[in-house]
Amino acid sequence: MLIDDESNTREALRALLQHYCPDVTVIGEAASAEEGLQLLREQTPDLLFLDVEMPLGSGFDLLDMLGRASFDIIFTTAHDRYALRAIKFCALDYLLKPVGVAELREAVAKAQRQKAPVAAQLHTFYDNMRERTGLAGKVVLPTMEGFEVVEVARIVRCQADDNYTLFVLEGKEKILVSRTLKEYEELFTDYGFIRIHQSHLVNAAHVKRYIKGSGGYVQLTDDSIIEVSRRKKDELMKRFQG
Repeated sequence: MLIDDESNTREALRALLQHYCPDVTVIGEAASAEEGLQLLREQTPDLLFLDVEMPLGSGFDLLDMLGRASFDIIFTTAHDRYALRAIKFCALDYLLKPVGVAELREAVAKAQRQKAPVAAQLHTFYDNMRERTGLAGKVVLPTMEGFEVVEVARIVRCQADDNYTLFVLEGKEKILVSRTLKEYEELFTDYGFIRIHQSHLVNAAHVKRYIKGSGGYVQLTDDSIIEVSRRKKDELMKRFQG
């Protein structure tokens, strides 16, 4: 199902799906959140392509009104920083407009591999959107087995492991996530996380002590001691000295 207020976007997406994803059948289209809500109450798709920015109600508004979703979702959006961050925090899938062939095929293939609908991820998404601060309280971490929902405040540090990231939480719980540290550095920009080393991103709220040295070291609340690179030292000092 396709829900987008721009008819040319729907036409282009339908044509791409017909040509490059022949096993996908478009069963319905809508041009607004209101029309989409009515359509989804009449039919249940396996996969929904949902525009984020629509003038008479966003894609997020539609999902909030619909309640529980029993289908997979691929959001379509322009470069809306807030919307993209909200989507990424819940490990939901998205396509940037104009939609490219390779990205579309990859997103459809990923949806077809999904072991379960995205209901749990959407539940976390709704919780985050209701936060009055505008900051997400939880993040969905994709793992080899599925995903884990974690409170951001419980994350002590993140460590690069090739194309994976090792999350260390309070209580020394560890989760290996199938995304790069660079992605989480960007995602946690406004959450008090500091990249103190090429391989380490730490939660400033969990920094317990700084130990002097060439770059120095930080001791965290889990008692781990992490090296600070020389070029990151000034940034760290500024964060804690005002």
